[in-house]
Amino acid sequence: MGRIAEALKKAQLEREHQIRVGLAESTAPQADRVSATGEGPEEVCEIPSSRISQICSGLTRNRLTSIRGLGSAATSRRPAGPADPLPPWEVHPSLICVNERWSSIAEQYRAIRTWLLRRNTTGEHACLAITSSVQREGKSVTTANLAAIMAEVRHLNVLAVDCDFRGCSLSRLFMVPNSPGLADVLTGRATLAETMVKTPLGNLAILPAGQCQDRSPTELLNSPMAARVFDEIRERHHYVLVDTPPVQRLSDVGVIGALCSGILMVVRMHRTPSNLVRQSLHWLQSNNLNVVGCIAAACSPEDARHLYSDSRNDDY
Repeated sequence: MGRIAEALKKAQLEREHQIRVGLAESTAPQADRVSATGEGPEEVCEIPSSRISQICSGLTRNRLTSIRGLGSAATSRRPAGPADPLPPWEVHPSLICVNERWSSIAEQYRAIRTWLLRRNTTGEHACLAITSSVQREGKSVTTANLAAIMAEVRHLNVLAVDCDFRGCSLSRLFMVPNSPGLADVLTGRATLAETMVKTPLGNLAILPAGQCQDRSPTELLNSPMAARVFDEIRERHHYVLVDTPPVQRLSDVGVIGALCSGILMVVRMHRTPSNLVRQSLHWLQSNNLNVVGCIAAACSPEDARHLYSDSRNDDY
């Protein structure tokens, strides 16, 4: 009987100890009751001051409208996709779709991407020449940014080609060597495998302009070799974006457009006179080239409403 009483007394003492421990836990500070995963009815998370400074500087620099991935729990729930951080990649500041991926300008490029993908209902490989009426309208910047934003779709192989042999802008924007490039392929001095430059985006490659040396760009583009090269790069890539000279400056765009499946015109608002835009479009269409659309550069919502309400505006 003594042993039974002793066992009962010991069990009662253990129950009282468990009750006291439970009461102590229930009255503990709220931050102590947050689970390791950060989940619970009331989540408390302490952010170091260094992290707050980093977030604030990111808001000032990138003009972000939202913050993603604060803490390990938020990062683990973030879906895979364009939000994934890029590997280290040094490019020109004009490549907004690489440097400021969540800016409003990058979202506008995504809208262009959606429009292009919805037009291609059959999923055919597309080769698009991007041109403008005159210089400094943003065609090269548009080509580079659109190539980067198209490559966010991981199942698409994208190639950006520099066919502006006199400007050679894509190599400066992507900060890659300009030679060897397309001109070297057309003259037989190099192969496509030797000239294509890979980027941190595994499905995006750059084909620089290269050096024409003693051959004129028009002669190279009119050669049978050019047709074979464009057929090969179109077969290898879902989307090929080609930077070309301006329409009003050189006739090269007519030759390049014949090698592509379509042409996109870049028009800079408040800069290019509308009569030049009409002349350029008329010239392209009179040469039986497929102009699939126009991209308005430096366009604000106020500009769009103004043009919609007054189609007689003669100065873009």
